[in-house]
Amino acid sequence: MKILHLGKYFPPEPGGMEVVVKSFSEATAASFSNYCLVATRTGKTRVETSGGTTVHYLRQAGTFLLAPVLLGLPGVLHRLRRGGSFPVILLHYPNPTAVLALFLSLLLLPKREKIVVWHHADVLLEERWKRALYALFRPIEEFIFRRTDAFVAATPHHVSCSKTFRRFSGRTSIIPYALPDAWFQIGEGEPDAAAKVRERLGGRFLLFVGRLVPYKGLATLVRAADRIPRRIAIIGTGPLEGDLREQAAAMGVADRVLLLGGVDDLRPYYLGCDFFVLPSVSTLEGFGIVQIEAMALGKPVVSSDLPSGVTYVNVHGETGLTFHAGDDAGLAEACNRLLSDDALKDRLGRNARDRTFRKFSYTAMAEAAVPFFSRLCGGSG
Repeated sequence: MKILHLGKYFPPEPGGMEVVVKSFSEATAASFSNYCLVATRTGKTRVETSGGTTVHYLRQAGTFLLAPVLLGLPGVLHRLRRGGSFPVILLHYPNPTAVLALFLSLLLLPKREKIVVWHHADVLLEERWKRALYALFRPIEEFIFRRTDAFVAATPHHVSCSKTFRRFSGRTSIIPYALPDAWFQIGEGEPDAAAKVRERLGGRFLLFVGRLVPYKGLATLVRAADRIPRRIAIIGTGPLEGDLREQAAAMGVADRVLLLGGVDDLRPYYLGCDFFVLPSVSTLEGFGIVQIEAMALGKPVVSSDLPSGVTYVNVHGETGLTFHAGDDAGLAEACNRLLSDDALKDRLGRNARDRTFRKFSYTAMAEAAVPFFSRLCGGSG
């Protein structure tokens, strides 16, 4: 079966949606031929094929409202639809560029394919002018939704907390985000690499990985730092880096809050940390793939109690602990509970690894995706 993906970008471009498109393509390669229409920021327009995945890169003309502007997308999409070789179009949402291109194509060529919308997150806009502009775009989205055969989300929480997609809950199936099965295996030299990271950072540490942006809640983490008797390693880049350094210095914790920037290999840091921390304060954090990266290597997680997929991934008392979003005292208390109870930390870490393989491995993704698309297209599933 051939599936035409309408995404935004493709790895190595960073981003959760980008990782999902790639992981789905890899996890289902034995059953599906995946064709991904995506943007490229710098490279030329081109088509590359590897294994069962074809990536069709379109050179972007810029960005608007966090979406790539692809002037050639409507024409390319329409030609592919006219060729009739794709029984399924999988639209990764939110993605206004792709929604508009599909809308224009459907005006010219009647729908013959099955359309699936994969809901990754709601559209959340703070500025009034952006909300007004999006209100004008909503009828185009509704045009697509009315012609959608099925919806997909990564967790039940994505559906229940979504203002946009809650009404489609009866037509929404769950296909989890996932890690390669090989990620769960710890190589022979990796414990030594983890020990070297601990030595370089001055001893045992807690870990955060992600973009340094407001919704990640890093201000909460820095406020809690003086009550947590461990160094906190923060891996990632973003516009808040300078502010976080100033905040840490002002609070006298600059020697314990370690802003490491980007790193090439995260695994030694995951393996070397005591546990992982995700203090996000907004449902813009829809899942937290970094959670399962840490959990798959046996690390429990301390995360905020967002009603999004974050708390579906990290189950309080089973795979880690949660605290009220934005509550630095609650964050410090949860961290100190794990630091003072090695038996609890180890038990939660084992549970985290087991749950991640059952729910969020390539094996689990394929077991959910293959029957779903088979049934959708008339197979037995």
